[in-house]
Amino acid sequence: MGRKRFKDQILCKILQVCGGGANKTQIVYSCNLNFHTVVPYLDILIRNGLAEKINAEIVRYQTTEKGAEALRHMQELERLMPEMAGEGDGAA
Repeated sequence: MGRKRFKDQILCKILQVCGGGANKTQIVYSCNLNFHTVVPYLDILIRNGLAEKINAEIVRYQTTEKGAEALRHMQELERLMPEMAGEGDGAA
């Protein structure tokens, strides 16, 4: 069984996937979530202006400029502290 992911890791992955725009199915499969669990994560990102919902024939989600900036900061933290990315923490 794999290790548990933290909320910030899941949010980062969603922001990455939505960088070029993605529908809910693409997000679910790319982030290894399900259709029930993805909803609160998308709500958090939209509520905080990190992603936007684009209503069209097929609803898509897009990372905003603020979201891209947040993603860069989180990736920099992971680079500086590899334990945040689950690397080098001695866990088996």
